[in-house]
Amino acid sequence: MKKIQKKKKHNPYKLNLGQFIASQTPMARRKVMELLTSGRILVNGTIATDITTPIIPNRDIVTVDGKALSSGLNLVYYKFFKPGNVICTLHDPKGRRTIKDYTDRLTESVFPVGRLDRPTKGLILLTNDGALAHRILHPSHELTKVYEVQIDLPISKDHLARLTSGFFLDDGPVIFQKVVSHTRTELTVTITEGRNRIIRRAFAFFGYDVKKLVRTHIGPITLEGVKEGRIEPLTKKELEALDVLITQPGSRY
Repeated sequence: MKKIQKKKKHNPYKLNLGQFIASQTPMARRKVMELLTSGRILVNGTIATDITTPIIPNRDIVTVDGKALSSGLNLVYYKFFKPGNVICTLHDPKGRRTIKDYTDRLTESVFPVGRLDRPTKGLILLTNDGALAHRILHPSHELTKVYEVQIDLPISKDHLARLTSGFFLDDGPVIFQKVVSHTRTELTVTITEGRNRIIRRAFAFFGYDVKKLVRTHIGPITLEGVKEGRIEPLTKKELEALDVLITQPGSRY
């Protein structure tokens, strides 16, 4: 008789220690490392020494200075329409406006998945699900990001073609997956990578200054239904799409 193998159940909520602490506190990574090196973080009663220690919420107990962090992780998922002049961090030593000025309105502690530079507007995902955040940011998924771009000068046909055929910047090759020209100064571009200021640097390489930049899509998630400066829960359809991303390694949007 053929032996029936039980399908291994996937656990999408396994985090590492750093991700778990980030999901439960506003603590900066540097502070977490200081606490680790001084032996002030315990996992299940044992002093933790590695920030990548695996943590399973609802099972493992993490304490910081003797105080237990929540062992029941209520995973939440939001989309945020970041205005311009907002920094994608939870703290800024210079006192400039950050995402935390907006997330303070939420009842849960969340962190941004990825970043946009300070002047760029658009879609940012917010969550306390470190496993999901890791998958979204991992290059192997090649998650598409769509941006509306306005430049200062009419773009040439040659430059349009080179954006999608590929070119080289100082930190390596660049290729846009798709470029749609609405006018000669207004375009929609699709990319999969997340190098710092890649769109601004790409257009600057060809002699253009980006006057306006708005991210409208991250994979299956869009800005639909979100006003600038507002945070909204992900829709059921969007959550289902994210669930595919979590439970099916290699899924691509």
